[in-house]
Parts: sequence; structure tokens; C-alpha cells
Amino acid sequence: MDPVKLENALEKKCENYAWLMWILFLSASPIIFNTVHLASYTFLGRNPSFFCNIPELVEANWTKEQIREISNPGLKKQSCVQYAWNYSLLKDVDFNEALNYFNVQKKPDVVKCKSFIFDEEVFHQTVISEWNLVCDDNSLSLTAQGAVAMGKFGGAVTFGLLGDRFGRKKIFVFSCLLYATSSIAAAFVNSSVMFIIFRILIGLGGAGVLEAGYTILLELTVKNYRACLGNMFNLGFSLGMIYLPLAAYFTNTWRELQLAISVPMVLFVINCWFLPESPRWLVTNGNFEKAVEIIGKEHELDFKVTTHCPPEKSQSFLDKIVIFWNHYFELFSTLDLTKRLLICSYAWFIGNLYYFAIALNGSNIDVNEYLYMGLNGLIEMPGYLLPILLLKYFGRKITGISLWLIAGVTLLATIVLPKGTEGLVDANYSVWLACTHRCTFIAAFTRNQRYSNA
Repeated sequence: MDPVKLENALEKKCENYAWLMWILFLSASPIIFNTVHLASYTFLGRNPSFFCNIPELVEANWTKEQIREISNPGLKKQSCVQYAWNYSLLKDVDFNEALNYFNVQKKPDVVKCKSFIFDEEVFHQTVISEWNLVCDDNSLSLTAQGAVAMGKFGGAVTFGLLGDRFGRKKIFVFSCLLYATSSIAAAFVNSSVMFIIFRILIGLGGAGVLEAGYTILLELTVKNYRACLGNMFNLGFSLGMIYLPLAAYFTNTWRELQLAISVPMVLFVINCWFLPESPRWLVTNGNFEKAVEIIGKEHELDFKVTTHCPPEKSQSFLDKIVIFWNHYFELFSTLDLTKRLLICSYAWFIGNLYYFAIALNGSNIDVNEYLYMGLNGLIEMPGYLLPILLLKYFGRKITGISLWLIAGVTLLATIVLPKGTEGLVDANYSVWLACTHRCTFIAAFTRNQRYSNA
């Protein structure tokens, strides 16, 4: 069919602002949980103070502080070793007598802890304290933290190609199901390995929802609305950053928090039911009748096929792989295209790196973590909307340079900020800098997104 007629029909459809906002809601609302699950380990895996568990002293009803004072070298907040006292003898005396003995005797050697006691008065039960993911098992904690990102990487590579083959709507529905089921299931696992596996699946589902939802939104709209709706689509990330600390504040254990950020995803069934397929994809694949149903029969569309092409010869799997890579390397076919691709890729890399570096950095600033993360979400909102005005009056180049420069300077300034208590960056200096950086950085990142999609 004539692509101009399709574009004109979509332009008339987009004049229905209620329909346009409904499509935006259906495609963007699941994105709220992308940020929630990516940043959730800040609370799921909070690392409370811990020291070696001494069963003999626990049996003797010693308090945590008494056990720490006798067994913990240097009274460190997080200790992987203990003094090799004969605790069977110490349990038969009271604490004061044991402390006197402790102070006058030569300290024995230190040995590794066999189990741990966690201080859960400040941080309630987390995955760290439930599965002892400290000291020698700290690598499992780091893996769990990055598991969602690993899943998103795989999903970003896979679901874009699958969407071209099977349709955006099918990938969106499959990803929503995978996303919701794996998120809820993660709250009921009994091992750290299974928790990591489900977090990888959460990342896969989240990437599919993002890729398919964003593509459907852009392909259902026309140029006049696409830029504005693309920026508004990103507001879901901000809402997720606001919802996460609220959910964490009102829950007591990591399992409760995991459910609090997962159960609402059951409502994805609404999105899956009402979000339409991309009419552009339908037309490309010859499903003209379905495209007419979505756009509306009141629009005149000519779907007559004037040229009959012979059926394509079936291709082997190896041939399809060769064709795919040939199309992929066409992105590097000219020097100018290669330069633009590398610049955009570098900006995307830096953007994603610092997006989460700043969002997850609350533990290094002397400020309430709940307020810090919520504030990050609030300050993102003007950052997503700012490029709409700046690009209109100043263009892409000046806007991009200015925003990246301000974001970079404010981030570098945090290096020289004075330290407050316990070596943490003083909140009086850091919060306003973090907010300035966050807002300008998000605006720069959004500008890069629009430049890449142009």
C-alpha cells in the first residue's frame, strides 16, 4: 500500500488525544517496574552489620553486643573473623567476668566465621542476612545485584529481533507474562542461586516489555507527536524510583518487598488485552485487514496489491544467520554512519552507567536512603520534559553539549566534597549537586534518545 496514505490515516487517528493518552498509558505503565526491579537490590540486599555467631554464647543468653565485644577483633561493624577463644568455658561465667579475663589475657589467633549474626534492628531481614551472602560468599551478592542488568542485556539483543519476526504485540504479551511470573516467584525461592536465576528472568522480561512497548508507541504515532510521547514514555522510570522507597519503607522483610513490587504487575493483563499491534508491522507483513481494524475503517486505505511477487525460496537456518549479519554490518557501511553509531553507543553506555551509579549511591551519602531515592525520581521528571523546550529553541547540538557539560561538572564536583560522619559525603553539600546532576543528566540522556531515534 501507499505509505503516505498509512501515515495520513495515523495522523488523523492521533488527533484523538484520548486515544493517544490511552496508548501511552498501555505501553508505558509497565516501565514503572523496570526501574523498580533494577534498583530494588538497594533495599533487598542491604548489608547490615554482622559478626561471627558463637553458638555457646547464644545458648548462654548473651546479648549481641556482648558477643561482639568478646569475639570480634577491633569491634568492626562487619567482621568475617573471630578470636579463637574456648567459648565452652566462657559460657559458664557471666559477661563481666569474661570481659576481665578478655582484657588481661593475650589475644588468641583469629579464625574465619562459620556462621553469622546480623543486626536487623536498622535493616530488617534481607537476602544478605537470610543466606549469609557475606565474606567468602559476597560474590553471590554481587551477582544477584547485577542479575537483572544481565537479563536486560540478553533481552535487548533478543526481543528486538523476535519482535520483527513475530510481531510487537506477541513479544509484549510474552514479556509481560515472563516479567510478572518471575518477579512473584522470586519472593518464594529458598536459595540464592534460584533468586539469581529469577532476577535474570526479571531482566529478560523487563527488556522485552520496554522494547516492544516503546516500538508500538512510536509506530502507532506520527512525527508531530512522536518526540513528545517518547519523552513522556520515560516518566515511567521516575514513577518507579518514587514507588520503590515507599514500598521498602512499609515492608519489613525482603520477601514482603519483593511481593510489594511484583504483585501489582498482575494488572499487566489490562495492557496485554487492550494494547494494539503496530499497524506498520501488520502492513509490512501483509495483514491489511487487521491494520484497518486498528486505524479505523473510516479512514480510506488502499490495500490493493498491484504486483504479485513470486513466493520466496525457503532459506536454511545458516542462510538466515548470514543475512542477519550482513544487515547488521550495513550499519558500518559508511564512515559517517559508523561515527554517529559509535558516538550514540558511547553516550548510551555512559548514560546507563551513571543513571544507576547516582541512583544507587545513597549509602555513600549521609542522608536518608528512602528520601534520597524518592528525590531522584522526582527530579527526573523535569529532566525528561526539559529537552522538549530546549531542542525547540536551541537545536540538538548546543543542547547536547550544554547538558552533558553541566552533568559532568556537577558529578566531578562530588569528588572534592568534604566528608561527614563515618567517611560519608556530607548531605549539605551533596544533595543539591546530585539533584542538579540528575536533572541535567536525564535531559542529556533523553536528548540522546531522540537523536538516536531520528
